[in-house]
Amino acid sequence: MVGGAEPRPNLWYAFRVTPVRPYSATEAISPAIARTKWFLFQPFRWGRFLKLALVSCLAEGGMSSCNFNRSLPSGNSGGAHTPFHWPTDHMPHIPPLPAMAAIFGFMLVAMLIVIPVGIFISYLLIRLRFSYFDCVLRGRDRIGEAWSRYHRQAMRYLGLSLMIGVCFWVLIGVLAYQGYQHFQPLLQRLGTDNPPEFMDFLPLIAAAFSSLMLIGIAAALIHIAMSNFVLPHMALEDASIGEALADVWDDVRMEPLQFFLFIVLRFLVALVGGIAGAIAIGIPFVILVLIGVVVVLLLKLASTALAIFLGVPAGILLLGLLILAFIGLAGTIGTFRRNYALLFYAGRYPAMAEILWPPPPPVPSAPVAAEPQVG
Repeated sequence: MVGGAEPRPNLWYAFRVTPVRPYSATEAISPAIARTKWFLFQPFRWGRFLKLALVSCLAEGGMSSCNFNRSLPSGNSGGAHTPFHWPTDHMPHIPPLPAMAAIFGFMLVAMLIVIPVGIFISYLLIRLRFSYFDCVLRGRDRIGEAWSRYHRQAMRYLGLSLMIGVCFWVLIGVLAYQGYQHFQPLLQRLGTDNPPEFMDFLPLIAAAFSSLMLIGIAAALIHIAMSNFVLPHMALEDASIGEALADVWDDVRMEPLQFFLFIVLRFLVALVGGIAGAIAIGIPFVILVLIGVVVVLLLKLASTALAIFLGVPAGILLLGLLILAFIGLAGTIGTFRRNYALLFYAGRYPAMAEILWPPPPPVPSAPVAAEPQVG
């Protein structure tokens, strides 16, 4: 089934039987893994798999990672209370008014270009998310056909996303202003003869870190709710934003613990799968790199030109294989996330359950034998 081929007629029996009750957050994991294998690998074709994996990477954000990098200044070995001195140089010279006007104009033009382009890319990704949701739900790989059905829903979803984004930026701005007002005496000491020590900034760092972490958690929860619960209502019923939010809120109020557990397990299972997949990819890649380095060094002994002639294409090929492996891994994880959400939420959303678990076809009745006629 590639390109415009007909969809597979049915899922296998285990996926076609409606569960006697909605899957719990834990019960949905195993069938979601099995359904992901079925959707991506049965039958397995490289072209089809890479196409679906790439779409999943773009639409579902297959692998998510958070890196908290911290760089603290190291003191001398003499003691633990070494002060952190800021430079006492005077403030840099302010550019003249024409230069500032040019800088401001350049930034304005850049914003007028970057913002519309960013919004357009967001629209494309949102519409692709609708399309991939439709394909995974129905067990098809015809992305283009699904794409043609979701322009209006994608625009509505984009509008809601932009409003939520603006609210978050306003919240960040308010918190930043309040933080500046609170820590203004500390910040005003920068560049003076009495600069603050690093320990003086710990309350500021703690406040900024905790605020950003809470905002990030809230943004992640809203994204999960919109992508996994609000989007199906908009896709299948063409529901308005208000109707979709109301339906989802009613479902969450009925089973808050199950929805919370779904979010936690969704993150943990994907994280474990990502780590295992990264190890599975990383070990062969490191071995290939070491072999390549040894081969290049041996070739260099014979001829530097030969080493470059063969080593550069080999390096490009190896990099391409690494990118394809990453797309395959991230796409598989993204597809699992979508299947996990489908199986969990379908038991609570009848319109999706009817598509995910269609009724079995009627069994043809056996022909009735004609009664023998008595002569």
